Amino acid sequence: MPDQFNAFVVGPATWVPGRPGGPLTGLTVAVKDVIDVAGLPTRHGLCVDAAPAGASAAAVAAVVAAGATCVGKTATDQLAFGLSGLDTAGAAPRNPRHEDRLPGGSSSGAAAAVAGGLVDVAIGTDTAGSVRVPASYCSIVGFRPTHGSVSVDGVAALAPDFDTVGWLASSVHLAQAVGDVLLPDDTATVTTPTELLLLVEALDALDPADAAGIRRGVTALAQVWGVPVRSMRLGSSVAEVGAAFRGDQLAQIAARHPAVSLPAGLVAAVRERFDQAHAGAAGSPTAARIAARSSLEPLLAALAGGAVLALPAAAGPAPRLEDVTSASYAEHRATTVALNAIAGLLGAPSLVLPTPADDASDAPGVGLALVAAPGADRMLLAAAGRSELPDAEIAPLGSESLRSAFYDYEAAFVRHDLAALSDQFAPGPSTIRFAPDGAAYGRTAIDARRAAAPSAAQPRDVVRLTFSHLGPDVGVTALEYQRASGVRGLQTQTWQRRDGRWRVVLAHVSLLGDVEQVPISAGPVPTHRTTSAKEVTPR
Repeated sequence: MPDQFNAFVVGPATWVPGRPGGPLTGLTVAVKDVIDVAGLPTRHGLCVDAAPAGASAAAVAAVVAAGATCVGKTATDQLAFGLSGLDTAGAAPRNPRHEDRLPGGSSSGAAAAVAGGLVDVAIGTDTAGSVRVPASYCSIVGFRPTHGSVSVDGVAALAPDFDTVGWLASSVHLAQAVGDVLLPDDTATVTTPTELLLLVEALDALDPADAAGIRRGVTALAQVWGVPVRSMRLGSSVAEVGAAFRGDQLAQIAARHPAVSLPAGLVAAVRERFDQAHAGAAGSPTAARIAARSSLEPLLAALAGGAVLALPAAAGPAPRLEDVTSASYAEHRATTVALNAIAGLLGAPSLVLPTPADDASDAPGVGLALVAAPGADRMLLAAAGRSELPDAEIAPLGSESLRSAFYDYEAAFVRHDLAALSDQFAPGPSTIRFAPDGAAYGRTAIDARRAAAPSAAQPRDVVRLTFSHLGPDVGVTALEYQRASGVRGLQTQTWQRRDGRWRVVLAHVSLLGDVEQVPISAGPVPTHRTTSAKEVTPR
């Protein structure tokens, strides 16, 4: 059974626990299904059998060693070759923030998992915008590091000269925490932004209302940073820069994925893109492509001097689902690739920040992509972090999160691990569990009843899960579930954090009767203090 947003292909559940006491302890992380996780198959968006990976990719191993708990693999456009987020063999991920619009790809499941509140952060890949575009479409934070700065060991290649491991997060605060683990020390001499740059050609490629939104975001950021805003011309159109990037990218894809090696089961849109790559592989760089690359040299020099480039992360708001086969979407897609090609050709880091919706049209905002000098990743994240308002939902790093504690509880419940379940309930006489018949049980009776319950009674499918933070140290989870027998129930738990540890202090279980499974539509996800998502037990 897929999760509510079709984000996960395996999970969410505790699969690889994080190391206790690390800087990311208490955070949950999802991993795009082109990246290896030890013990789980890597299927690349295909309906195929695959052996479990013997080891995790270097980036995954690093965040787990730093304390983050891996809770599963997320959906991807097949072989990471797509931008809509729909081109996967299974059910396409849904955009939790804007349910009638594309989630963006190819890291679509990773973005849906973060935007839907299933995880704190997600590891993805970005070649032509596969982290940055879904971040923009789903109104979350996305980061593409300097090319080559984060190891791609254990990651499927698409176009190696542009492939990067990137990540998505619910805040810059969390994106920076992951960067502190994965990024090397900055190699650029830039220590703080000196100015914000706007490219005339980039804004000219947008609808005037969207361009105005980008300008407002840049003006506000410049005020926080205390730096001027300067407009700059490349001398080449965005389309010409995009064509230069696309030519190089397709040639690498064709070399890396010969036609004879392509797997069966590719969806038509992905097969067509590979055909285009193979058809153009014999071409050499044209004068126009060389000129477009050369036009970026003054921009690179400005970044080296401390400027930060501000770009739209996409050609507009997330397109509506019904428009994906239209000519307007094809134009949107081409312009989006071209905008993201600038950082790709420079090998530069790019951070996408969500922007407010347009009140006049009620359309989602267009993500603001900030680009710094190659090797200035930490500077960029730190500067953006200084402009971020504190988020009440974010627990201090180094303490367990409510979400992580719940996943551990569910894993112990399915395993019928009595010791782990007992440890999840707070000690003392104030802890109470109300049974479906209304009877109340104290701490000792809870353990006794669990010991008497047969193991076969434990497995259940999770239909809906809601996390609510009532304060920094009090939270509530509401879980609607269904057993294989058809019995449906509702479990609510009140959790308290004591000494950095979340434990249940009050639980109530009620039965909803024998009912058929009913599809649940993905409604808008509340921001800040409450998020909701339908989840599944381990497969």
